[in-house]
Formats: sequence, structure tokens, C-alpha cells
Amino acid sequence: MAQADSGRALVVGGDSLVGSALQEHCRKMGMAVDATSRRPGAGLPFDLSDPDFAPLGRADYRMAFLCAAVTSMQACQQDPDGSRRINVENTLALARRLADRGVHMVFLSSSQVFDGETPAPAEDAPRAPKNEYGRQKLAVEEAIAREDLPAAILRPTKVLADRPVGVFKGWFEALSQGRKAQAATNMALSPVMVADVAEAAWRLAEARHRGIWHTGSSDAIGYFDAARLMAEKRHLPLDLVEGQDVTEAQVPSIFRHRYVTIGCDKIGRSLGLPAKRARDILDALFEGFPR
Repeated sequence: MAQADSGRALVVGGDSLVGSALQEHCRKMGMAVDATSRRPGAGLPFDLSDPDFAPLGRADYRMAFLCAAVTSMQACQQDPDGSRRINVENTLALARRLADRGVHMVFLSSSQVFDGETPAPAEDAPRAPKNEYGRQKLAVEEAIAREDLPAAILRPTKVLADRPVGVFKGWFEALSQGRKAQAATNMALSPVMVADVAEAAWRLAEARHRGIWHTGSSDAIGYFDAARLMAEKRHLPLDLVEGQDVTEAQVPSIFRHRYVTIGCDKIGRSLGLPAKRARDILDALFEGFPR
């Protein structure tokens, strides 16, 4: 078996949100990084939908971060076989090859392995995913444990970029242009910044931890309250923030959790990464939005 390189990391899915942050963090820590991408010329060529493992065999790695996946829950639900081939079968084929070469891995899982009916479940709480995406993440978790692969499993909650994207971008643009911003009154989030996810993954890999680890905020905040907080922080018209209940047609219940927080005591206690309050995370995020 080849020995892993003492100073090189592999990020599988390097142009994903977490993958991009991991590349930056590894370089900041003085480690050389190879990152894969499906886009020509954007990194090591690698596509989990039709994997050619040869490009990944040209270097030995000290650690690898498995970030590539079909992350759209709707896409997984609509194409369970195709998404499972990527998210489970080919991901595990890659993990086994890396394990055979002595590479320690961090697998990015999801809080969607839970059904959201239990407040702040710990890492060893029963898993009961309600949707195909959660079932696929759980299948990889179970295989890692069953086959004793050298990997830590990191389950984040709602990962946020450090810039306006997604629903936050929509709210920000609407309010900045004097238009109404609609936010859900029956959905909440437990945010975690992407830089903090990268830091957690790095520490797990650097110390060669195994097992399951959680990262998220210590509490939750409703989407409507988050939109109002954005308006207050950016001095945008608060009266233009409108609340509305999300319907089953808009966001099916299989994609929604009653309780969105997960227990993060373990990572705070063992790695010195205590969970932050949701409002504090959003305060800092919105403070950095364009003026």
C-alpha cells in the first residue's frame, strides 16, 4: 500500500461551496491541494456520474475531503437511481480506493439523515431520513462504519456562503430595490458558515478522527425573522418584509424539519469549536453584505 503524502490534500468536488472553502483553508494552513471538477480545465478532471479514477492515482494524499454529490434534494427525489449512483455507489467506490492507499477522509453528510422530529439529536441518535437525499447520505455513513473505512463523517446543518446567495440574495436584492421580500413563517434554519465547516473538516482530517460529528448553530431562527434581521442590519425597509406560510406544493414536507438544530456538543468539547447562536451568525453575515 502506498503511503500518503505528508503535505497534500485532495478535495473531491472542489468547485462546490464547501469544496471551495476547503481549498482556501488548506492553502492557508500551508498544505498543497488538488481539487477535482467536472468542468474542463477547472481542476483534476473527475466526474462521479462516470468516474475515471486514474487522475486521482497520480499522487498520494495525506487527507481527502469528499464533497462532490448531487445536493439538490428535489433532484435526488426525482431521479433516485441516477443520484444514488453518484451519491452512494461511486462515492463509496472512490472512498474504498482512497482507503486502500492509506488516505484519511472526511465525508460531508447532512442533517437530513434525521426526520426532524427530535430536538437537537446527538451523533448517535436514531436516523430516519424522510427523503431520498437523506437516505443516500445515510447509506454512505453506514458503509463507512460497516467497512471500517478511515473516515470522519461530518453532518452540517444549513451551510451559508459569505456573500448573498440563494434566498438571502433574493431578499437583499428585493429590499434594496424597494420591492417586497417574502419569507417563510413556518420554516426555520440552523445556520453554519462555510468557513466554519471547512475549519471543522480540516481539524477532523488533521487529527485523523473517525466517527460522526455535527456542526451547526446552537439554536434556530425562522426565515421570516432572518429576513427582518437582514433588513435591520442593512437599513433596508422593514415594512417590505412579508411573512407567508410555505405550502406543500412550494416545499414538500419531506424536505422540511420541525426541529432543524442538531446536537453539536461533541465537536465543541473535542475540537474546541463550540456552536454559535443563529442570530450571531446572521448578524456577522449580513454585516458583510454590500452597502
